[in-house]
Amino acid sequence: MNNTIEKLKKKSNINFLIRILISLIGVAFVGFGIAFNSAAMLGNDAVAIIYDGIRNAFGFQLSELGMITNVVNYSIIIIAFILNKKYINIGTFIYTIPMGTFVGIGSKIHEYMHFSNILESRILSSVLGCSMTFLGLGIFIAIDIGLDPFTSIHMIVRDAIKSQYKTARVICDVTSVSLGFILGGKAGIVTVIAALIAGPSIQFASEFFKKVFVLNIKLNNDDILEC
Repeated sequence: MNNTIEKLKKKSNINFLIRILISLIGVAFVGFGIAFNSAAMLGNDAVAIIYDGIRNAFGFQLSELGMITNVVNYSIIIIAFILNKKYINIGTFIYTIPMGTFVGIGSKIHEYMHFSNILESRILSSVLGCSMTFLGLGIFIAIDIGLDPFTSIHMIVRDAIKSQYKTARVICDVTSVSLGFILGGKAGIVTVIAALIAGPSIQFASEFFKKVFVLNIKLNNDDILEC
């Protein structure tokens, strides 16, 4: 019996480490997606436009977007902690700490791929960027390890207005796009398209990967219980 309990504890720790690694893969995809989409200059999504707007307002180069991403996310964590710290947990930091680095790596990858400045290449860059962002967020949500900084703000707004999450999300997205645009962030056709398809795309990805993750964890636990 004790041997089985020890195996369960060990397996639980291993599963937790696996969840952290998988969540980091999701964060990497989000970071790469932000970099590709920003480089395309066809418009940012509701989150990335804040990064791009602050970058533009303070005169930083596109290659420095990763650093700006870190500054914005850390600032949001502080704000969220002051307003309601219950939404700040390990997942928030797993998402935030490496994000700027992944955006920087994504920018380097984009440069290495030598996208031309013609419209077709920019569209391809945006498609890849949005796809990676939605996929990454779907993975991060599916692994259920915590909230990213912007989602923590969405939850705080939801509690404040005593309404549904989707209502709070719309309010936050409109505010984010407006503020980012005022600061000089690039808004365009991709901003509109992302607003229309982001929710369904992320939900589809999260539901798919949740089934995969839950199934694998269940099978692993069953193997232990049979010992």
